[in-house]
Amino acid sequence: MPQKRPKGVFCLEGDWWNDLNRSSTVKPVLKLAGQGEHPVPYVHRDVATEEELTHYLKVWTQKRYARFPMLYLAFHGEAGAIFLGSGGVRAPTLDLDWFSERLHGKCKGRIIHFGSCETLSVDARHVKRFLRETEAVAVTGYREPVDWLKSAAFELLLFNAIQKKTFTKRGAQAISDIMDREVRALVKETGFRMITL
Repeated sequence: MPQKRPKGVFCLEGDWWNDLNRSSTVKPVLKLAGQGEHPVPYVHRDVATEEELTHYLKVWTQKRYARFPMLYLAFHGEAGAIFLGSGGVRAPTLDLDWFSERLHGKCKGRIIHFGSCETLSVDARHVKRFLRETEAVAVTGYREPVDWLKSAAFELLLFNAIQKKTFTKRGAQAISDIMDREVRALVKETGFRMITL
């Protein structure tokens, strides 16, 4: 029986610190995910400006990147938004509506993961509107402030779980169930949620 084509992760990562001597990045997590039982292909790009983020969102939605159906947004965040600034520098805050405008109707068969503190600490109705506008299968992320290393470990397991299920509403629920069953304590601590229509 032929092997299923792996589902890739398209990662856009912001600056974590206001100090160029600190080199925190999620790249090692992606590299490790690429070596697991279900190897996860990935694209990783550093993003420092709104223009760069807009550019790479356009790139991700191109047909040639369809084999990377999970968008992983690795940024600092707050309720309903991410921000591009590093550390305490909070240059532009980009909310779910900002993403909806740029991804409108372009995310069919895709999942968007906000790997940022508290971004999904908003009313589910707001997230469902985002899903309707973008046509994404699901949105995942955290409701709580998350420890950097714990979220990295969690995301490694999430990227493994997405390989096991389809990117449909039923498949997304099955992925959520896997995470709840396998890492329940981290799901609770981070406030992880997966929202579908």
